[in-house]
Amino acid sequence: MAVQQYCLRWNNHQPNFISMFTSLLNSESLVDVTLAAEGKHLQAHKVVLSACSSYFQSLFTLNPCQHPIVILKDIKYTDLKVMVDFMYCGEVNVSQEQLPAILKTAETLKVKGLAEMPEHNISLSKSVSVSSDKSCDSPSMRRKRLRKSSTGSGSGSGSTEHTGTMTG
Repeated sequence: MAVQQYCLRWNNHQPNFISMFTSLLNSESLVDVTLAAEGKHLQAHKVVLSACSSYFQSLFTLNPCQHPIVILKDIKYTDLKVMVDFMYCGEVNVSQEQLPAILKTAETLKVKGLAEMPEHNISLSKSVSVSSDKSCDSPSMRRKRLRKSSTGSGSGSGSTEHTGTMTG
């Protein structure tokens, strides 16, 4: 006779993960890597960077250090900050003027969801308001979307949403 199995599921698991990691980032709690660009630095978590960037995953795997300091030449600090925010939140606000530099930085750092994104698959939605709120789930961030169009069966499994503050 087979033993009955029970599925225990926490419906808010993913939102809680995002919220907790964002909270840890904002409070700089349990950080284990320092990223530097243009003489400025920010703290982060290797596990989050590795999960979202094959560049960081490879770097941290090949160079195991307790708290590495990664100096990123040829990357602007503001673009780096946007990339880290994207990796933690899954979305960010950027101006149309920032977009090319952000996408170039995403390619350099091999950021999942932004890197290797064909230009023709990007559609920009414009918004008048600009939010200074750092929260990942603010209403203004939900309104401003850059969408990677899904090509294929329409299942949507390959589509990723990206957010940006678009002016115009």
